[in-house]
Amino acid sequence: MVSTARPCWTDTTAFDVRVYADSSALIKRSIEEPESERLEATLEAYVAADAAIVSSSLAWIEVSRGLRTLRDVARFDEAATLDALGAALSGVAERPISDDVVALARRIGPPRLRTLDAIHLATAILVDADLMLTYDNRLAAAARFNGLVVVAPSGPATPEL
Repeated sequence: MVSTARPCWTDTTAFDVRVYADSSALIKRSIEEPESERLEATLEAYVAADAAIVSSSLAWIEVSRGLRTLRDVARFDEAATLDALGAALSGVAERPISDDVVALARRIGPPRLRTLDAIHLATAILVDADLMLTYDNRLAAAARFNGLVVVAPSGPATPEL
């Protein structure tokens, strides 16, 4: 499993490779889905190759809300929800939603980009991500539109860095 330390995004500048992981990817680390095992193996491969894993503070909100909703449906207790949140976000550097993120998110293309996707995409660009891990098709299309490599691990092979 990827480290449980919560690094600061500014610490990622020393890394040669920065991987941006959005909420749709991170939540798969806590909720078992068909892609979960491949995603975790891919994250471990990136970390082993000395890549930084980064996400927006927005992911902390989205993953937390998603897990709390699931808790209500599946009758998880608070401790299990907090454990799942820790597992989803462990080893991921948090980039705050600052003025520069907001400014870029307001103007980034494509024109029909959803608001929260614009925040994820602006953050990925501002941390100079080499690739984006996402299972969100609209965000993936917007990331490609802006020149980012998009990875959604689900096949038998781990993508090359």
